[in-house]
Amino acid sequence: MLTQNFRVQSLPWIAILITVMMLNAGLLWWYHDRTWWERDEGQLAHVAERILEGEVLHRDVQDVRPGYVNFINAMALYLFGPTLLSLRYPLTLIALAQSGLLFFLFRSHGAILAGTLSLSSVALGVLHFMNPNHHWYALFFTILLICHLIWTPRTSRWYLPLAGLLIVTVGMTRHLTGAFVGMGTLSFLLFAEAQESGKSMPFRQEWIGRLLCASMLVLLSLYLLRSTDFIAFLMFGLWPVGFLTWQLMTVTVSNNRTIHIFRGLCLGMVIGALPLLGYHAMNGSLAAMIDDNILRAFDVLNWDLGKKVKYWMLPLGGVTQFRNSPGLFNFLNAMYFLTVPFFAALNGFVLFLAIRRRTSNISLALPILAAFYGLVSLFIQIPIYLYWTSILSIAGSLWVLIAVRPKWKVPISAMLIVLSGISIVFQAGVPIRSSIMELISTEKPELFDSRNQLPKVDLWIRGDSLEAYKRVVRIIKQETDQDDYVFAVPNNAELYFMTERRNPFRFASTDHGVLNETEVQHVIKTLERLRPRIITFSPSSQRNTTHSLAIMQHVRQHSQLLLQDAFFEVYRYGEKNPTTKKNERAQVSVTKNWRTAG
Repeated sequence: MLTQNFRVQSLPWIAILITVMMLNAGLLWWYHDRTWWERDEGQLAHVAERILEGEVLHRDVQDVRPGYVNFINAMALYLFGPTLLSLRYPLTLIALAQSGLLFFLFRSHGAILAGTLSLSSVALGVLHFMNPNHHWYALFFTILLICHLIWTPRTSRWYLPLAGLLIVTVGMTRHLTGAFVGMGTLSFLLFAEAQESGKSMPFRQEWIGRLLCASMLVLLSLYLLRSTDFIAFLMFGLWPVGFLTWQLMTVTVSNNRTIHIFRGLCLGMVIGALPLLGYHAMNGSLAAMIDDNILRAFDVLNWDLGKKVKYWMLPLGGVTQFRNSPGLFNFLNAMYFLTVPFFAALNGFVLFLAIRRRTSNISLALPILAAFYGLVSLFIQIPIYLYWTSILSIAGSLWVLIAVRPKWKVPISAMLIVLSGISIVFQAGVPIRSSIMELISTEKPELFDSRNQLPKVDLWIRGDSLEAYKRVVRIIKQETDQDDYVFAVPNNAELYFMTERRNPFRFASTDHGVLNETEVQHVIKTLERLRPRIITFSPSSQRNTTHSLAIMQHVRQHSQLLLQDAFFEVYRYGEKNPTTKKNERAQVSVTKNWRTAG
């Protein structure tokens, strides 16, 4: 009888789970080969391919992000073949697994709400940027961490070490995200400990916990002062800063328990970091890893990408578009951009609402970590960075709202379905755009199958991009042999990957690889020594710097121009172009104001 009742009760949610997972799988499969961000994907593929060929990460090939994702990409190339499409398969798998985790996380709130959130995690997330980027993997491991903090009993001996292991896994995927997740996890654990004990004690017995909170608050405040504006701070930064401030003033945890928590997390972090640190220790690349991941990585704070776009412009652009062209589609699109950018603020608000109401019947791990994870969106204020955090903000908000107002399940589920539908119809699978009106546009550009047209790509991409790369690839293959060097300035590593030509340098992007005049001169001397036959230049790239322009000044003086279009300039290096001096001043004038980004 018990088994029969269990089956009757389980059938509805099992049916919903299967339906939602099939829908998610279908969406992921339809979009898994749509569009590309060629520079990102090219660099990821280039690094992974060089690792497969036996080169050592950081010692022989540069990447300013930690290396776990590079090894995932290398395995994908090995298993599925040397194409950009192969990098999408692990991404699709973790996106599907992530949607399942969210379903089971919200299962106790009802299968319909859980299924809706699971579907939204795909529709409002990865479909917008099917790029095997480090951020998607960091998000997956963060959700895995949240599930562990909620599902695993806090009395388990593995509770803290496993949490530390997952934190460092996020950090070894993207170190800045790992720092945010680490802060959020430690803050939650101190909060949960204080909530459980409910004791007040003299300052001398609990000063270590307050010191940790104060340290995190100072570090976070310095980062926010350096990296964001006031409105974005109100949307994303206010909530973790406010939580740490409140915790510093009110939460009391004994020194012994604080040390126990911190020690347990550190143990797990050491275990999680050992594989990558061991790899570098065995290959003599620890110093290079520190240089790439810490010293050179700090230079990204000087990037200008996205500084012309702010999140508050998105809802304003949606409303402007509707006013200029009233219609149902533009109305729905305006509603979409009036909603999605503010989920982080909603999550922060309901988190403080739960704290004020002393909600003790639910774990606050999800909204607390979502508040800290939302800081990822402040790095560059473009929709892609918004989509990397939106699903956690949505989930954190729902976690508290449904606990406080259970009757809101139906309207909230309906709202998520509507937002997901708008996202799929108007925004998913759209190539990267630049202006605000392009970003919020409901029109999708036509895509073309690159198979049998571009080598090692196998994606559907824009026609203008397809034709531009066909021209450049054709020239490189005509002018060079497979063992020859080519050089792509500032960051077109996809050309190395597609043409199977060698990169003369450890770096794939000049904005990370060339940071001063000494390194500029080293690049020039290396070019003169190795004599790469073809050098390409992307003058419109936002990752051009004064250093990349100085390199190109040398190249133009010693090269013949073979191609110039809206995407690329292609030079045959070592052959003087009679018109180079005449055009050189104009070329530098056009490009000198472009600064690094990307």
